[in-house]
Amino acid sequence: AFFRGLGLICQHMGHRPWQLEEAPLFDQLGAMVDCSRNAVPTVEGVKELLCRMALMGFNMLMLYTEDTYTVPSRPRFGYLRGRYSAEELHALDQYALALGIEMIPCIQTLGHMARALRWPGLGDVSDTGDVLLTDSEDTYALLEEMIAAASAPFTSKRIHIGMDEAYSLG
Repeated sequence: AFFRGLGLICQHMGHRPWQLEEAPLFDQLGAMVDCSRNAVPTVEGVKELLCRMALMGFNMLMLYTEDTYTVPSRPRFGYLRGRYSAEELHALDQYALALGIEMIPCIQTLGHMARALRWPGLGDVSDTGDVLLTDSEDTYALLEEMIAAASAPFTSKRIHIGMDEAYSLG
């Protein structure tokens, strides 16, 4: 709310007299940014977005990462995709917190896994080209590693676990 107020003051700096009362309609106002298509936003780019979001009164940001974060036990997870390191995600989380924004990790756990499954070492958990094999202990071990790696850099106790578009499941 502070940064929203600051943004409004800057917007109306030359207009006098000026008065505005505003009450938020939602407890949480945020956005989900797709970091899995074509190019992963840079850390500086996300910081700039966070500043703009704070000035608009946003208080939540999800970074949608299919395989664009590191999983320490799986070195090829996110390989050649511009993935974020745990340190980069933690730095973004701390920056966001200073602006009053909660960052929530947003990952896929069933479908949308084509980029990750193309590498050696993950083929044993593949049902089809982009869907994980649901009846495999190796899959559940991978999911635990993914959830731990995705959530560790963030202060938030929330995580968005996507399971959509698994059309060829089974």
